[in-house]
This record gives sequence, C-alpha cells and structure tokens, in this order.
Amino acid sequence: MKRAFTLVELMVVVAVMGVIIGISIPAFRAFVRKAPLEQAISDVEGMCRQARSDAIINKRTLELVLNDAEEFVTLRTVARSVMGIDPETGMEANLVEQGEVLERVELQADLQIIEPIDEDFLGQLELRFYPNGTAEPVDLRVTDGSEAYILSLDPVTGQPTVINENTR
Repeated sequence: MKRAFTLVELMVVVAVMGVIIGISIPAFRAFVRKAPLEQAISDVEGMCRQARSDAIINKRTLELVLNDAEEFVTLRTVARSVMGIDPETGMEANLVEQGEVLERVELQADLQIIEPIDEDFLGQLELRFYPNGTAEPVDLRVTDGSEAYILSLDPVTGQPTVINENTR
C-alpha cells in the first residue's frame, strides 16, 4: 500500500506557511530598515571610507564637506591647477579646474562637528583625503536628541571609528 499526503493535508501546510510568512515579513522589514540615527552615522562613515579609497585608487585628493548647519555631507574632487589654453588670451596658461561633486547625502539626524573648530568656523568643514591614505583629523557627533554616536577620523590611516556615546 502506497503512503502519500492527501490534497487537504498539503493545503493545510501551505496555509500555515502563508500565515507564518505573513507575520514575519513586517518584522523582517523593521529589522532590515535602519533608524534615522543609525542611517546617518552609517552614511557619514561610508562617505569617509569611499573618499579614502577613491583618493588612493584615483591618486587624487578628495574633499568631504561636512555641513552641520544644513545637515548634509558632500564628497567632491578638489579644484586643481592644469595647463591649458586661456580662452581670453588664447595663450597657454595655468587654469583652475573646479572640483566636481561626486555624491551628496542629506542626514536625517543632527551633525555636530566637535573638532577642529576655530574662531572662523562657520558651520562647514572641508575635510581632505589624500592619495597616500591619510586624512585630516576630525571628531563628529551625530545625534537624534536621545542617542548619539561619535565618529573620529584617524589622520595617519584615514580610517573612521564609530563609538556609541551612550555605551561608553
């Protein structure tokens, strides 16, 4: 005598699996989607890593613009001097090639530049990443009011380090 599943048994199993999947999908989406604070610190850290690697690979200094007044981070190439024909005189001269914006991210959390700040600081910091892998040092705080992360950039290695300020 052959043993097999009946059509009713198979339909019950499919229905139970459908209920389990229906319950788990919203929970999975909430798990995958980051909170705005985690997304903001992840964006800043990712831009720092991208700036460092692109500077090394392309052998060109890149600039990360951190604006704590408007809460955005921009990655751009640095303006440089190139030899070319001056359109006004028609003679060969040093011309300034303007930097190009590579990526811009608007943060959903509050960005505060901790260091370096001097008396001329206007809420925007241009942070440079050099082709040899080094970078200018910076300490940032990204907060949503209740929780905060601190991102520090090592000037020798150009590597960002993120610390949860609440677990210190």
